[in-house]
Amino acid sequence: MYFGKFILLPFFLALFFYLVIKSITNKFLILINQRLGLRINEITAMSLMFSTVFLFLYFIWIILKFNLISVMQKSENYQENFDQVTTILSNLLSNGFFQSDELLKSIDLILIFSNVLNNLTAFAGNFSFIIIFLIFFIVEEKYFIKKIKIISKSKNIKILNKINSDIYSYFQLKTLTSCLTGILTFLILFLMKSDLAPAFGILSFFLNFIPFIGSLLSIALPFLFTLIQFLSYYEPLFTLLLLLIVQIYVGNILEPKLMGKTLNISPLVMIIFLTVMGKLWGITGMFLSVPILVVFLIILSNFNSTKRIAILVSEKGDL
Repeated sequence: MYFGKFILLPFFLALFFYLVIKSITNKFLILINQRLGLRINEITAMSLMFSTVFLFLYFIWIILKFNLISVMQKSENYQENFDQVTTILSNLLSNGFFQSDELLKSIDLILIFSNVLNNLTAFAGNFSFIIIFLIFFIVEEKYFIKKIKIISKSKNIKILNKINSDIYSYFQLKTLTSCLTGILTFLILFLMKSDLAPAFGILSFFLNFIPFIGSLLSIALPFLFTLIQFLSYYEPLFTLLLLLIVQIYVGNILEPKLMGKTLNISPLVMIIFLTVMGKLWGITGMFLSVPILVVFLIILSNFNSTKRIAILVSEKGDL
C-alpha cells in the first residue's frame, strides 16, 4: 500500500467521489421520477450530478485559494500575535524539567500557510488523475454489474444489492451531515469575524468523515487561530463553545437519528486503522480510512463466511 500509493491513493479518492456522486444521484432520481413525476434516465442524472459536484469543488477550491492568499498577506501580524501567545505559554509551562521556548518559537505561521497553499495547489494539479479514474468507474458500472450477475448466484445478487444500498445510504447521509457541519462552522466563524472562516468551513466538511480526531481538529484549529487573531479571551472561548455544540449535535444526536445507529465500528479498530492509514498515506489516508472501513464492514456483515470478522470489527457485536 505504501509503495503503490501513487496509484492506490487516486483510485480510492475516485472511488470515494464516485460513491458520493452515486448516492446523490439515487436520491435525485427518487425526487425527480417518483415525487415530481418527471422522467429522467440514470445516465443523464449521473452526468448532471458529476458536473454539479465538480463545479462545486472548483468553486470551493477558488474560495479556499483566495482565502489562504488573503490570510498570508496578513501573516506577519499573526506571527507577532502568535509570539505574544507563546511568550505567555512559555511563562506558564516552562520550568526546570520542561522547556517549551524553543519548540513554540520554532513555529513559523508564514511557512505553514505557504506549505498548505503549495500542497493544495499540487493536489489540484494531480486531480486530473482522480477524474480519469472516476470517469472509468461511471463507464464501467453497468458492465461490472452485468459481469457480477453472470458469475454470481441469485442469492448473492440480493446480498450485493443490499451492500450497494447500505453503502450509498451511508455516503448519502454522511455527506448531508458533513455539509451541515461545514455550513454551521463557517457561519459561526463568519459571525465571529474569523479571517479563515471559509477555509475552516471547508475543512470541517472533510474532517467530519474522520471520527474523534476529525471532530477534535474541527474545534481545536479554529479555536487556536481565533486566539492568535484576536489576542483576547472572549472570541476564542465563545467560538470553542459554539463549535463544541455543533459537533455534539451533529455527531451524537443528528447522525445516529438519521442513520438509525452509529458507525457500529469498534473505536479501538477505528483508531488502529486510522493510525495505519495515516502512516501509509498521510492526511488523505486518515480521511479515507473510515469510509473504507465502513465499506468493508458492510461487505463482511452480509456474507455468512465473513460475518465473524464483521462481529469482531463491530462496536458491540450487533450487525
